[in-house]
Amino acid sequence: MTIKQIIRLLWKNKFWIFLTPLFVAVGVFFLTQNLPREYESSTLIFTNPTSDRGATDGGVVRMDFYTSNNLFDNLTLIVKSRTTIQEASLKLLAKHMALPAQDDEILCAEAYLDLKTHIPSPLWEELAVVNDEENTLNNIIDNLLNDENSPIEYLLREHEYYSINKILGRLSVSRKFSSDMMEVKYSSNDAGICYYTLKYIAESFMNGYSKMKELENINTIAYFQNQLSIAQAKLRDAEENLKGFMADNRILNYYEQGKYLDIAKLEHDQDEERSRRLLSGTGYNLEQIEEMFENFDQRQVIIENISLLQDEIVTRNLKIQGLSVLENQEPQIRNLENEIESLEKEIKVLSDDLFKNSNSIQGVQRETILDQWLSLKISYEEQKQALEVMKTRKSYLLDKIDEFAPLGAELKKLEREVSVNEDQYLSILHGLNMAYLQKYDLEMASTQKLIDEPYYPKTALASKRMLMVIGGMLGTGGLVLTVVLLSFFLDSSIKSGKNATKLTTLPVAGGWLNEDAISKSIYLDELHNNQIKLFYNNLSMHFPENGQKIILFYSHQKGEGKTFLIDHLVKELTRQNRSTIFCGNEADAKKVVCESLVIDEQTISNPKKESYFWEETLTKLPHEFVLWELPNIKEKPFNYSLINKSNVLVLVTDAGRSWTSSDAFINNGITEMVKTSHLVWLNKMQADELEDINGEIPKKRSSIRTKFKQLLS
Repeated sequence: MTIKQIIRLLWKNKFWIFLTPLFVAVGVFFLTQNLPREYESSTLIFTNPTSDRGATDGGVVRMDFYTSNNLFDNLTLIVKSRTTIQEASLKLLAKHMALPAQDDEILCAEAYLDLKTHIPSPLWEELAVVNDEENTLNNIIDNLLNDENSPIEYLLREHEYYSINKILGRLSVSRKFSSDMMEVKYSSNDAGICYYTLKYIAESFMNGYSKMKELENINTIAYFQNQLSIAQAKLRDAEENLKGFMADNRILNYYEQGKYLDIAKLEHDQDEERSRRLLSGTGYNLEQIEEMFENFDQRQVIIENISLLQDEIVTRNLKIQGLSVLENQEPQIRNLENEIESLEKEIKVLSDDLFKNSNSIQGVQRETILDQWLSLKISYEEQKQALEVMKTRKSYLLDKIDEFAPLGAELKKLEREVSVNEDQYLSILHGLNMAYLQKYDLEMASTQKLIDEPYYPKTALASKRMLMVIGGMLGTGGLVLTVVLLSFFLDSSIKSGKNATKLTTLPVAGGWLNEDAISKSIYLDELHNNQIKLFYNNLSMHFPENGQKIILFYSHQKGEGKTFLIDHLVKELTRQNRSTIFCGNEADAKKVVCESLVIDEQTISNPKKESYFWEETLTKLPHEFVLWELPNIKEKPFNYSLINKSNVLVLVTDAGRSWTSSDAFINNGITEMVKTSHLVWLNKMQADELEDINGEIPKKRSSIRTKFKQLLS
């Protein structure tokens, strides 16, 4: 759609576009003469969103954009909740019913009388307590709970001032910029009702929110107390398990005891290795000394006796070492030590005898050698017995280590269980303390505060009457403009020459104005002359230079104007002194002002007769122009062999009708079969569409248009 087409379309529908919004604006202006006045009051509440902190996080909460918006959405929903609005509505009703007489500062006389019509007098007297709003409110609530069909229920559902839904419709809750302030507005056509409704809504919100937070805090404290008891019982059980395990396994300090066993084993291994080396050296020295002794009976006997005594001494020494490990064995140890002293004296006597009897073969006194041998022998036996004791002690240490090692994992498990339960207990105890702290905060001060109290609106809001008038006018204008534009885009008619060529794929030879709705300012004779000359000029391009010129006219439907347009073409040819004859049925022949040749139905319906008529009659006519109006294509099939012998085939169609799929199908078939020149002549065109084909329509122009055209030229 071009700008030119838009301008034409708007100009064509200028009266609808401009007058309809004007009429609507005038109608709205008169209909809003008695528009009720509106009053508005507002209050500003400090919400303090950070007061909604969790009881277990130490009062620290991360406030970001989404958290803040979520908190304000929650507060908004609480203000607009049914509970809050219903409580405020019932308080307002109680205040009105408790009045001793109507008061314009609280509600107007009309509203007071209207309220009395909804509540019967006996019920009014039963519920209302003069100058006592609290008792009146209690009576109203009792009546509402006990009677399902109470008039109070109807007021809460339908009344203009007490209906919950209607109060919500006039209530506005918004956040002031990005602050912690929440603004609540309420509007009504009565100043007193506006003020008190907003006041009671604010009070109900503050009380309801405080109770809700207090209830949440009580539930939190109860939860933490319950969990604290459970955690405390778990901690005690874990501690008892750890205590019993340490007592059963005689553990004082597991890590120190384990360290002691490890050190004892290491020292024992070192002592054992040292004793083995010492025993090996002592045995070698003993063998060397024993080789010095000679074999003699007396000496041998003495030696054997000494050896027996030494064995006795060693045996008692081992007993002493064994008893030293045990407790309360001091008397036995002293007895053994006395016996050893006695045995040593006996050995000394035997040694003296041995020394007297012999000396060493190397010249060393036998007493000296014997002392050395005796000393080495005793040392050797003691070391040998000590190794046996060490083996026993090593076995004891290994058994202790094997017994002590697995206890570490179990002990660690029990200690970890105690630690986990202790941490859980401390965490729950911390949460309980924070819950109590928040409870004290709520008891000391409310987290919501009224910064600006609701005010009594003494001045009504500016009237929206002019805004409604302008809005109605603009809205109607936009609607009409939309309908006009849609009518253009949804119009499926042929309309223009460009669209006709697009639909039919045929060149447009000319167009004719729709004379059923022609303007009186149009110069009709000049327009007819321009239209027919354009058509003739387009036709003449397809005529032979000499000889007869046969032009065939057809349409898809009846009433598309073939005869009408042919008559105007005949008049033009007559003005040019061209001999012309019209061929068609008898009825159409009477409408054309020229010589006519009537073709009967038998000739049209019989191809042989039609061919004979063409060859013997039509081509032998002395006329220069033969204008043949064919029947509608839906009434009679085309004789394409004869049509292709003509000079021009013209499709006459109404520009105001829709081009259907059947028209397209028929047109495609004709286009494929026809070899001669095939054109379209549009009838009943609109003036603006005709100008695209025929140029500017001659008519009387305004002086403004004439001057504007002169300026452009």
